[in-house]
Amino acid sequence: MLYSYKPDEGRNARQTAFWLSIGMLFFGCYSLSGTLAGVESLRGPVISGLAVVPLLGIRLSGAFAVAAAVFFVAAFVLLKYLGRESTSEHLIEVEQEMNKVTWPTFEDATNSSIVVVFTVAILMGFLAFSDFALGRIFNIILWGDQRG
Repeated sequence: MLYSYKPDEGRNARQTAFWLSIGMLFFGCYSLSGTLAGVESLRGPVISGLAVVPLLGIRLSGAFAVAAAVFFVAAFVLLKYLGRESTSEHLIEVEQEMNKVTWPTFEDATNSSIVVVFTVAILMGFLAFSDFALGRIFNIILWGDQRG
């Protein structure tokens, strides 16, 4: 489904979009499960003889069942959405544009970072001195306070 349109193009962009979306969806459903655990009718086990999955330690409560159902339905909808021709075409174009980007070398990135850190430090010192000096000046002008 994910690769039904132009299966040999844009694989990295499609996989990245899919797995990042699945990760966010999983986190949302995990939070939903925790929220629904506060509802009294969803606290009990779904299967009376199996309250906890033996190896995973997951409680099979109603809250878990609802969150799992939402996760699987939303994952299916996401898969259908990412498999659409227009969405696939956009992701293919994104990957093609990213392949055109010239990425800096490690040395270039390091040198640029050093310049940024020094510039921020100098600007921070200038602003701190300006704040101190203007504060003293305005204390003298407004209150006649020579102590600062």
